[in-house]
Amino acid sequence: MAKKFEEIYIGETDPQFLRHIVQRPSASLRRLITKKGVTDEDIKKGLTDNAFTKKSRTEILSSLDVMACGIGLTGGGDSAGIADLLSSLGLNLDPNLTMLGVKNAGAGLVTEPAKFEDQLIIVDPLLAKDFEGQASTPLKSARVNAMKDNPENTKANIAPYKFVYGTGGDDHLGLLAKIAEAFPEKSVVGTFKSIDGDGCINGKPAQMLGFRTAMKKYQEDFWAIVQNAYTHDQVHVVEFFGRKSGKLPFEALRKFPINFDSLPREEKRKIEEFRDGILILVPEKPTSLEKIAQEVKKIKEQEGFCVVAVAEGFVPTTPTESASSETTHISKNSDIQQKKDSFGNIANLSGIRHIIISAIQNFAGIQKVNELLENYTARGATPTKYDSTMGKKIGAQMAKLINEGTTGGHAVVYFEGTDAEKDEPTIVPLIDVSNKNTLNNSDLYNDEMLRENGVFW
Repeated sequence: MAKKFEEIYIGETDPQFLRHIVQRPSASLRRLITKKGVTDEDIKKGLTDNAFTKKSRTEILSSLDVMACGIGLTGGGDSAGIADLLSSLGLNLDPNLTMLGVKNAGAGLVTEPAKFEDQLIIVDPLLAKDFEGQASTPLKSARVNAMKDNPENTKANIAPYKFVYGTGGDDHLGLLAKIAEAFPEKSVVGTFKSIDGDGCINGKPAQMLGFRTAMKKYQEDFWAIVQNAYTHDQVHVVEFFGRKSGKLPFEALRKFPINFDSLPREEKRKIEEFRDGILILVPEKPTSLEKIAQEVKKIKEQEGFCVVAVAEGFVPTTPTESASSETTHISKNSDIQQKKDSFGNIANLSGIRHIIISAIQNFAGIQKVNELLENYTARGATPTKYDSTMGKKIGAQMAKLINEGTTGGHAVVYFEGTDAEKDEPTIVPLIDVSNKNTLNNSDLYNDEMLRENGVFW
């Protein structure tokens, strides 16, 4: 088990101690971080000369004016770019304000008030700088609807603080909207993040932190799988994330990717040579197992191989008993799909690949079908430059809103069609949050484009 460091903070002997910390544990407590240019000898001498002093986490928290502090949470599925947002928010925050993170998002927020302090992570400038470029969220995450599961504890824990910040998909950004409604006098700021890329706010499709990184990760992995299928003249079925939308697998795996010109030479070669050997199944375009199997057989005969990419939320039409006894396992009325989290989402959706494989074996007569699962690697991937830039710009704007004392709920977002590397984010009221930015959005996608790029139905 990895060593965990005691929460001891060493900083300059200064009234604004948190602004001048030179050594402390990381957010995970598994690593010691030290300010650049400061050596262990410097710290030892500073403590001897009283230039530096030590404080425990308890001492720091007890000395804070909570009305000059804010708490934040990063709930739901993790993604790249969140840590850069948190870093930028912390580094741009007014020095008279203190940023605190809530461990495990909603799970930490519903803790009984007497123990809530145990759930807080102190985000001083040294830690904020350490967040820069990290994958996932250093605050950790959970899928707990705090305002629904335990509104009493949640409201009691939020009440003393000046501001609330956070990230989320439609569920957890929606949670922030409910917090803003309950505390109109506070500054509540948030932004979209999700590898699904399906967020809308006020009816407008928005970009989401982590989507570009996940797309890049899936794209590289998928075409490596396709190369392998060609090499061995085989059929592979690969399941990807995509609960209600196939936007991520489509953009990552499409036959004519929008990022083609920027890809390495070898990645381009794979796509150009093997694009006719793939098909993509998405929730927005259901079709029957029989049709899928026959299409796979056709592709295999023509190309010598076939790779089926299926989003986890895909549900076939008119399933038949002869396809597989497992078909009912993935149907809309199955037991596994009735297990839902407190936001109403299916808790464990993975498994459609098994149904597709059975259908190919039974309807196409292809017995050797290889099974692959591509999911969580996209969540913990190192951020692309685009997601890092987006996170930093959004974090800086969130800090500005907090510094100015802006009250009410606000979302800081990049809408579809804007470029985070060139443009500044937009500030909008934190209302009408949804996950309707899907392949059914006719302004961004049409049937001809989807078919041309490999979607089958």
